[in-house]
Amino acid sequence: MDTDGHRWTPMGDSSREGWASVMRVLGPPPDAVVDPVTGTLRCGSFRGPLPPVDLRPLGRDLLSRAVRRKRWLWGTIVSDEALLGFAVVDLGWLASTFAFAWDRRERRMLVDRSALGPGFRGLVNDRAEDGCEARFGGGRTRARVARRLGTTAYEVDVELGELRIEATLESASAPPPLSAIVELPPDAVATTQKRALLAASGRASVGERTFALDGAVAGLDYSHGYPPRRTIWKWCFALGRARSGEPIGVNVVQGFVGEPECVVWVGDDVHPVGEGHFEFDRGNLLAPWRIRTTDGAVELKFAPGGMHREEKNFGVIASHFVQAAGTFDGTIALPGRAALELDGVAGVAEDQDMLW
Repeated sequence: MDTDGHRWTPMGDSSREGWASVMRVLGPPPDAVVDPVTGTLRCGSFRGPLPPVDLRPLGRDLLSRAVRRKRWLWGTIVSDEALLGFAVVDLGWLASTFAFAWDRRERRMLVDRSALGPGFRGLVNDRAEDGCEARFGGGRTRARVARRLGTTAYEVDVELGELRIEATLESASAPPPLSAIVELPPDAVATTQKRALLAASGRASVGERTFALDGAVAGLDYSHGYPPRRTIWKWCFALGRARSGEPIGVNVVQGFVGEPECVVWVGDDVHPVGEGHFEFDRGNLLAPWRIRTTDGAVELKFAPGGMHREEKNFGVIASHFVQAAGTFDGTIALPGRAALELDGVAGVAEDQDMLW
């Protein structure tokens, strides 16, 4: 058990023999998050898109829906030059956004901006696929990610301070998303969809400096639910190519949703892996992190090069939030294939402790 009280399974024999009996299977996603007849969640991990998230059949009262429901959409774009991160967070009564640009070659944060406002300033809707919309603010302080009904591309429009992102993220050629629906005792609910290896195009700028995004890759994290009053997790997300050339994406978490959302994308497929275990120094968050999965499939070292950090305490709500940008090195060993080696693959690692 780690210092935050999260239970994890110690590493055992990480050889592939015997994995088939413990590896979870990603089935097709349901057509609704909640069974319309029984009013129960259709829990599981799925290879494919999350259906529109309608939690009304759960019968939560209006106050619970207004105070406890949380929704957010996070994204990243990785080019040869830069890693861009952006998010819109909809807490119902409060909304926020942040965006940053990290220089991969100089290994430093170029810009990091955030904004906070009353709930009416932001919105994340109930869809992760076509019809998805996440927006905050307007004018020169705005962030919007949207995908029109019947289309396959997400449009990104962000302007926060000197950072500007205008991009298209195409999902048609990307591997299947990972979707998860989870019930957390005693009364918490989480739904999430992770997308990786979307084809990016467009441009970003930081002041007078411009980054071409054509040929870059992108990822998206849509989450929606009634999380626990105190929610703690560590998370990492990486995008790039293995040393042998295969396109690769990694989504690993410890805590909160846990193993149901832990996957590795290789080429055009998605593979389930065990829950993550993160080791790092909270007193020196720019020191290397170690990230493993409980099945031995993922063994990575993360080298942070800069971070977005928020520390807030409003009494009834408080947050410790660190999202560091950097690079991953290590190995990924999946059943039925040679081990993949990662060398300088860009991504983020996160430490979050929320009271909301």
